Amino acid sequence: MTTYGEYLRGVLEQIDDSYTVLQNLKDRPGDLEIIKKELAKITGLLQALASKFQTNKQDLSEYAYIVPSMRYFLDNYDFFREVEMISLLYSEDPNRLKNLRLVILDTLDEKNLIGHIKSILRHND
Repeated sequence: MTTYGEYLRGVLEQIDDSYTVLQNLKDRPGDLEIIKKELAKITGLLQALASKFQTNKQDLSEYAYIVPSMRYFLDNYDFFREVEMISLLYSEDPNRLKNLRLVILDTLDEKNLIGHIKSILRHND
């Protein structure tokens, strides 16, 4: 049976993996689909975690410090409209892809969200 800590770690590893994929893109034609997929994965996983934290506060209390950063990202950023606009007009433009990718990475760094994720993953090694 999976503990809440193991569940959390598994989800955070997936988010960290997607973040790494976004970091390592070279802003080439076709990367927009990867950006879209990884962004959807990150957003969905953060929503699932936020819900899990809401319903299992006691079991996940030692990790509660990450919740405000997750909520901030989910409440303040929605890049899907921008991704759709770029896909219609500029999907092959490396500068537009780079700018979008860097903005997404910056927002994940905001409020130390990625720092908290990496800290939890390091702590549980």
